[in-house]
Amino acid sequence: MSRSSGRAGNFRTLYHGQASASTSSGYGLFLIRRSGSWAQHWASINAGRQPVPPPPPVDLARETVVMLSVGTRPVLGYDVTIEDVTVRETTLVVTGVERRPVGGVTLDMTCSPVHIVAARFGPESFEDMLLNLRIVPAE
Repeated sequence: MSRSSGRAGNFRTLYHGQASASTSSGYGLFLIRRSGSWAQHWASINAGRQPVPPPPPVDLARETVVMLSVGTRPVLGYDVTIEDVTVRETTLVVTGVERRPVGGVTLDMTCSPVHIVAARFGPESFEDMLLNLRIVPAE
């Protein structure tokens, strides 16, 4: 059984941008199904911002939050985007793209790209998660 969330428009973006440089969530692919965990991840990516904005509303009985963070990058211009979320039997497959700056970028600021989506399937059990991440030059 395979169900695609992205191509059918079955996920929505909750946040797409930069996490706080001091984020404690680190980097990786996170599957969030509990309100306490969602609040913790949201506070983490907003650490240092005052006031911390309230987390976007999610119906965790019908949606699963998927967060993709590629960690801290040495210069501005990086971005990460979730393009598709698919369930294949007992595996959650997330397809995304990381855009990297090209050329002589010399900006001295770091960035921490993150994309968080709410996939429109309820709390299911997954034995595995698979991330297919393409890396392309930023346009």
